[in-house]
Amino acid sequence: MNCKRVSAAALALAMTASLGSAALASDGAQVPMLISANPNAGGYDKVITVNDKVLEGYEYDREVPGWGSESVSVLLSEIPNAPTGYLPLRAVLQADGGSAYWDGEAGQSTFYYEKDVILTDFNDMSISVNDEKVKGEALLLEGVTYVPSTILNLLEGVTVTDNSTDEGESYAIATPNGTPLMKLALSIMETADMGRGMKSTPAELEEFYGEAHGFKAEWMTEGVAFLPMMTSPDTLVLGKLAEGSQEELEAAFESYRKQQEDTFSWYLSQNLPKVENAKFVTEGEWFLFLIGENADEAVKLFQDGVKTLAE
Repeated sequence: MNCKRVSAAALALAMTASLGSAALASDGAQVPMLISANPNAGGYDKVITVNDKVLEGYEYDREVPGWGSESVSVLLSEIPNAPTGYLPLRAVLQADGGSAYWDGEAGQSTFYYEKDVILTDFNDMSISVNDEKVKGEALLLEGVTYVPSTILNLLEGVTVTDNSTDEGESYAIATPNGTPLMKLALSIMETADMGRGMKSTPAELEEFYGEAHGFKAEWMTEGVAFLPMMTSPDTLVLGKLAEGSQEELEAAFESYRKQQEDTFSWYLSQNLPKVENAKFVTEGEWFLFLIGENADEAVKLFQDGVKTLAE
């Protein structure tokens, strides 16, 4: 496999070394060393905001031969600069709950965001979104994958606004996670020390738990859920109650909680205390169901935060 380091269109004079001179990419990939100089030398200088928050850096796990892996923190100012309009894809997506996977054998990186998948193929620097090749070339510099900002506009619910001026480039990225409801949910999750589980709609909750626990989507007029993986019971459901639904909704979540209690009473039982301390609380028209750490602090945050949802 001949992995190109750079886009032929963007850096036509760049040359690549053989695979024998590979270096560990910041995106987690093994890629060849760049021989020629980067014409966009210097630290990355574009300003990126994701849901009004300035993106300053990102983290990734790097393999250490003979030792496993280590977590590495990177500032955007430390990665290579890139041509006009190019954004570091891992940094942007991870800032909003996305992730990345490097397939060294195929020479491809796959980026996951919500229900969308972006694939960058380092054999020809092509970009695919949800299995369809799209216009634009990926760029790989010193192990960091960059894509044109227009690629992010192809993701569901994502918009990129170019606010660049003569003084410098600036991009404002808005995503579905920038709504007041999602900001509150993510803030509660952080307080409860929860990782992002499976994001679900009320309709998907009914699909998953309607038969087992009697849950119905019609009991919520709006809301979001983050459901756990098998090794954790951590759960958050935040939503607005439909009229007259509180009693049925609370019963469904108690049935769900009891199932988690039965499971974690014998499996990874260190999780049992937070299952036993699960919370179902209401504040006006809004409710919170939570299994997580620091439950009392999370409930207080919910009670204070629902005021923003009415604005």
